[in-house]
Amino acid sequence: TVLSSNPMVTNNVEVPVANKTTPSTNSRVVVGRHGILIRPWPHPNPTEVMKAHRLIERVQKEQRAHFGFKNPRTVIAVTPTYVRTFQTLHLTGVMHSLMLVPYDLVWIVVEAGGVTNETASLIAKSQLRTVHVGIKQRMPNSWEERHKLEAKMRLRALRVVREEKLDGIVMFADDSNMHSMELFDEIQNVKWFGAVSVGILAHSEDPDDSSLTAKEKEDGAGSSPVPVQGPACNASNKLVGWHTFNSLPYAGKSATYIDDRATVLPRKLEWAGFVLSSRLLWKETEDKLEWVNDLDLLDKVEDIESPLSLLKDHSVVEPLGSCGRQVLIWWLRVEARADSKFPPR
Repeated sequence: TVLSSNPMVTNNVEVPVANKTTPSTNSRVVVGRHGILIRPWPHPNPTEVMKAHRLIERVQKEQRAHFGFKNPRTVIAVTPTYVRTFQTLHLTGVMHSLMLVPYDLVWIVVEAGGVTNETASLIAKSQLRTVHVGIKQRMPNSWEERHKLEAKMRLRALRVVREEKLDGIVMFADDSNMHSMELFDEIQNVKWFGAVSVGILAHSEDPDDSSLTAKEKEDGAGSSPVPVQGPACNASNKLVGWHTFNSLPYAGKSATYIDDRATVLPRKLEWAGFVLSSRLLWKETEDKLEWVNDLDLLDKVEDIESPLSLLKDHSVVEPLGSCGRQVLIWWLRVEARADSKFPPR
């Protein structure tokens, strides 16, 4: 194994199939002068498995100390939310991801319908440094209107960053997101404004479904790979465009309501795929960077599609995660039925 400058790099090892009882002649992985015998999977001794995990954790900790960021910046996570049946399910997942971040972190939670005790008691369990603010408008049922309101909620959080003059890296951690821990290392590389790839965990269609047209079946609408949103780069690792959801076989299948009537799919580029330096939001920085829009001007825009609205020139975006080839965030929007009454609130 080559010691990498990236403390979170993992090596892919081929694991024998479950019904394989004896190691084959190719079951030895040579590292230096010694060989490593790949045992049948799963390992017969769970205690040894846990010991191996602790060793790997210790090695990664030492790698981080020697090769990691010497002066890491604070992570500022922005999460819009609202009280609903699945709120605890979604928000707990994001909360535990943020609790594992090895850097200083500020969690800004913006709640639709005003600040509630339900949300406050939930985020208090994280023991993170949190800023909990609310907006009066309640979350509408229409997916189109929810998209607009959530954008306003994120802008409200950005104004908190500017007012409090928080210094760090702003990321948009929606409560429907799942995060790879490598993401929090990768965003430390951003200078001003960066983009990462987001994997869309959408409902998989049955290729034999009679509702699919002949062209959709021919294009593989029912068996297409997991779609990915994010930066598109050329052979020189330069940003040349975007992989968008509308260009995939799932395009046009977005839901109108978030309940049991249809599968919810992202309408445009997801906010979760962007990170930015909080100094872009400061008044004194805006005067120096001519390619940044004033945050106050965005309040007059009816529908903010993505954080790209903050930029006058999109060519300054820094593609992260091996120029978008690594998927570091996953998007899954699953909600209870609109008439769900369990559990209450």
